[in-house]
Amino acid sequence: MELERLKGSGRVVEYGEFLRFSEKAGGMPRGTLIAGDRTIHGYPKIPRIFVLGEGIERNLQSGEMLVEEKIDGYNVRALMYKGNLTCLSRGGYIDGFAAEKLSDGAGVKKFFSAHPGWMLCGEMLGNTPHTDPTDEYDVKYYVFDIIDERGEFLPPMERRDLCKEFGLTPVPLVGVFRREEIAKLKGAVRKMDKEGKEGIVVRGLEGGEIFKFVTPSSDIHDLAESSAHIFDMPSGFMKQRVFRSAVSLRELGMKKADYAKKLGDALYSGLEGALEAKEAVQRFRVRVKNRSTWDSILSGMGHGVELKVEKEERKGKGYEITFVKVMKESTRMARRAVEGRTQED
Repeated sequence: MELERLKGSGRVVEYGEFLRFSEKAGGMPRGTLIAGDRTIHGYPKIPRIFVLGEGIERNLQSGEMLVEEKIDGYNVRALMYKGNLTCLSRGGYIDGFAAEKLSDGAGVKKFFSAHPGWMLCGEMLGNTPHTDPTDEYDVKYYVFDIIDERGEFLPPMERRDLCKEFGLTPVPLVGVFRREEIAKLKGAVRKMDKEGKEGIVVRGLEGGEIFKFVTPSSDIHDLAESSAHIFDMPSGFMKQRVFRSAVSLRELGMKKADYAKKLGDALYSGLEGALEAKEAVQRFRVRVKNRSTWDSILSGMGHGVELKVEKEERKGKGYEITFVKVMKESTRMARRAVEGRTQED
């Protein structure tokens, strides 16, 4: 009855053979899928703290905390469904690209042979449809959680041990800290900020608490990446990152003048290119074995994005495709501005 009510509200929708939670509802996270008597749990949102000292004091009950690096990729859940490796996006959509990449991994095969009813939760980055391309490697998949067949999260140290056992790559470990070692943790975060790392995820080793903290450099990097398509971003995206970076700089004692210049450059760098080209784009590159995988990427693009292929060539037994996502609203605004069209504010 509850599921029927949620379907009527539009929060649960039909998706192939599944029922997909398009938003959090009925105690289930967004991205949850239901097929018959099987529930594939979505990954819940992790709460954020803006300052380390007061944030840990207020939200951590455990005496010790495990601190891991927060990876700047895109969320992929991997599981076995009807005997096949299946990957899901954060929103609960089938991700054929991630499945093709992970199916080649010996560690993934060994893990699901031993635990067919479990699920891996991780971040994928590299030459994907959603992250910056690189020549250093193709893709990487960092495991940050494992969910068992009951829908329960494994304790973090057990999860790291399992990754080692099966040859999976866990998110990098920053360290184990006591509650009173805030100064030591702040030092580690300052170092991560200088290295351009995104941030940390803190987990209580006794009470199971979890929350995240993002470095000011990561906030500024996000602004630089998104400034060209500012009109296609959610309304709070820019404000949140400017605010978060200001709060973090204050607590961590960093030089405001250095970051003020970086912030200004971030806001203008992408806009300058978009105005010059009269087009707001993001560039990506993928390497796929099968054309059907590329077709699945195309079908997963949102309505607010136009995709243009710049280059396609054979690479070994597959294809390498370079493409851009044209952000429609930001492109429209850039063209209207440089063409002298009027606008009422």
